[in-house]
Amino acid sequence: MNKQVLKVEKRISADPVRLFRAWLNVEDFSRWFLSGEMIGIDSVAMDPRPGGKFLINMTLDGKILPHEGEYITIDEPRKIVFTWRSHATENKDTLVTVTFSEVKASSTSNGLNEKPQTLVTLVHEELENDIQIKMHSQGWTNILEGLNYWMS
Repeated sequence: MNKQVLKVEKRISADPVRLFRAWLNVEDFSRWFLSGEMIGIDSVAMDPRPGGKFLINMTLDGKILPHEGEYITIDEPRKIVFTWRSHATENKDTLVTVTFSEVKASSTSNGLNEKPQTLVTLVHEELENDIQIKMHSQGWTNILEGLNYWMS
């Protein structure tokens, strides 16, 4: 079976360092990492270092849905790579890469620089079918929207 790749991007008004750190700080992460309106966060545990593991217990309709993985690369402030396993991947490891690329600010007409902008690109590999692509596309899009909202 051909593995599939999902790519989601979001331009966010924040500098790359702040965005990068929001992915690795438990308290901050718990505030913005929501994949949909009906989804909540029960608990988050993370050991943000290569080889370190994380566990995100999401809630839906009173059920706890564990999402877990292992950090592979942590390259501040450019890139985080981790495995991702959940009910939505049929409990198989997949691979997620999140990159943070600074978008050069332009000067406004009054000569002041605009707020820093960062393009956050999330690539999710090793997905097995269209259902997994659709579920994760919606989830990751909502998560990046949550990050954007939290940063504003």
